Amino acid sequence: MKKKDWVKFGVMMAIFVFILALDLVTKYVFDDLLDDGRTITVIPYLFNFHLVHNYGAAWGMLAGKQVFLIVLTFVFLAIFIFYYIKEKNKTWFMNITFGFLFAGCIGNLYDRLFFGYVRDFIQFDFWKSFPVFNFADVALTVGVILLIIYLIMYYVKDYKSKQKEKTGNE
Repeated sequence: MKKKDWVKFGVMMAIFVFILALDLVTKYVFDDLLDDGRTITVIPYLFNFHLVHNYGAAWGMLAGKQVFLIVLTFVFLAIFIFYYIKEKNKTWFMNITFGFLFAGCIGNLYDRLFFGYVRDFIQFDFWKSFPVFNFADVALTVGVILLIIYLIMYYVKDYKSKQKEKTGNE
């Protein structure tokens, strides 16, 4: 691996470690601070800290299906790792994307494995029906959005290069 590739990998790992640490530390703090069921208003009518033990996925979907969610997380991690290893041109964008994805997956997987639920604590006060979430959820959301952008850019670039080959060969 070239020095530049090691630097990109290091950036991905730094993002992963920072987000995972932020997620696990804040979950620990708010799980202890809000274990009595109270809510801390951070910005009135905007957002609060309110602890929820989520036994499912977003909006409580698949509640009680922890084994399925754990297996699903391992499947996605395996797909991400396989894709990351397989990809020869590991761009800065790709490394940043996978840093977010790995941190989000591992943060919530840790909770599922060790607690049987995910500790969520960030709540939008103005949108009561929106699920309470944590930093792993934020990382997953950002990571998935970046992955979609990355894949679109990759396939558009690939399509253009194939079109150039077609027109160049005729």
